[in-house]
Amino acid sequence: MKHGTASRLLFLSVAAVCALFSLVGCSNAPKLAKIRVGTYNIRLSASDKGTPNAWEERKADLVALIRSLDLDAFGAQEVCPDQAAYLREQLPEFEFVGDHRGADRVSDEASPVFYRRDRFDAEKSGTFWLSETPDVPGVKGWGAQCPRVCSYLVLKDKATGRRFCFANTHTDHVSALAREKGMLLVIDRMKEFGNGAPVIFTGDHNCRETEAPAIAVSALLKNALYETQTPPTGPWRTYNGWVWRDAERSTAEALKMPVGVRNAKEGSPDADRLKNGGYDWEDFGARIDYIYVSPGVAVLDYATVADPRPGKGLYPSDHFPVVATVEL
Repeated sequence: MKHGTASRLLFLSVAAVCALFSLVGCSNAPKLAKIRVGTYNIRLSASDKGTPNAWEERKADLVALIRSLDLDAFGAQEVCPDQAAYLREQLPEFEFVGDHRGADRVSDEASPVFYRRDRFDAEKSGTFWLSETPDVPGVKGWGAQCPRVCSYLVLKDKATGRRFCFANTHTDHVSALAREKGMLLVIDRMKEFGNGAPVIFTGDHNCRETEAPAIAVSALLKNALYETQTPPTGPWRTYNGWVWRDAERSTAEALKMPVGVRNAKEGSPDADRLKNGGYDWEDFGARIDYIYVSPGVAVLDYATVADPRPGKGLYPSDHFPVVATVEL
């Protein structure tokens, strides 16, 4: 075989591999998409009236915190109609998607998804109820105390063409069965609606990582906390309950402890064992807000953000926002 012929065949073989497998570096390879995502329970406006934590007192600080996070898409929970109107007004760069959980779809709390208008196109969106009849509004499922919803989007990145599903929910605080069944319903529906696209699943899931609902979801999706390529930052607890601490127990510190210890509730057997085992421990607080990703989604960084309201020794919400940079 002549040298020129061999060179042409080699070139054609490389081109064929690029075409078949879209190798990085080939001209027709899809671009990677880095996306800053988050979840934030903003605390419903109907509570805390007449206190420094009232919505009217903290809403401007909450919006300022959201802006500082530089998010591309995020899920929120406990969003009442008046709060939804305020966030729409104050965050015009974001599109708001999500029905409220009342049977009329406009009353009670919502768990919406926000996404940047200039970056993404929404190919599909909707809200369904976490119940045995998910398309019937207002239904409580599996013994839940409240109706619970999931709002979702199938988004396409305008710059890269990458598609992904973003789902956000707030599972029930009473029924563990409702939490588990509801979260598994979300995953099943995202597979259906996304037609195989990567999934980002956020929310206040009202359970710790050692409890059955979180274990069930972790068998199907990846907890972004454990996938991050750089050390996670911020406190371990995501639910602060309005309790101010001058020094937070960090996620990095918690991850050095056994999983049962860092998730122990005050007065539980793990807490007693921990005290007798020589750990320097106080109740780390509940880590109940999550970002999950489907296998194959890279997590570049991860943080729980405990920024206070300026000069007040107060928080913008009784939860901390959780954020991550992911790569599709």
